[in-house]
Amino acid sequence: MLRSQNNRTGKVLYLIYPGDHFVSNDDCYIGTIAGSCLVVCLFDYVKKIGGMINFVVPGTAVTDGILQDDISRIGILNMEYLMGDMVKLGCDRHHMKAKIFGAGYTEDSKYGNTSLPENNIKFVKEYFSLENILIEKSDLGGNFRRKLYFSPRDGTVYRKILQNNEDFSEFIKLEKEYVEDEFRNRNKVGKIVLFD
Repeated sequence: MLRSQNNRTGKVLYLIYPGDHFVSNDDCYIGTIAGSCLVVCLFDYVKKIGGMINFVVPGTAVTDGILQDDISRIGILNMEYLMGDMVKLGCDRHHMKAKIFGAGYTEDSKYGNTSLPENNIKFVKEYFSLENILIEKSDLGGNFRRKLYFSPRDGTVYRKILQNNEDFSEFIKLEKEYVEDEFRNRNKVGKIVLFD
């Protein structure tokens, strides 16, 4: 994660990389770029606290549902990290809304027989259905990347479609390395338990 005050928003910006998450109740922005990964922005509309995560579910989810699937455990674990940090700041899962982005069909989105976008979209929709958290906004798929700024104080997300990916080549490289690492280590996640 990178913290910056020198940006055109005039507020502190926390830039998260693929595999990172960040939660805040400050008047700041959390930013990232969504390519083939998922970006979830969670907002507690009572406490005015929000968090963002940039992650991937590295494989094909089974048809029995994400709770029966070893690969989906990685996605569940990532979401639990984000929710856990929000709960530490006083949030309540029953007061959360989600905005989800990414899972784009970029040049790096196919790994063997696995299509990352399709599986990640399936995972994130089923996850929020199981958690009974409203998906307030959804912008998934497409053949492009998205630059995102999220205000954890009011839940607003600003999105820009990126046409010229070369401007973000360092971020693209980081995402590719992260996804490859997740595929290599995808069998190392233990048992996951969801709480009410």
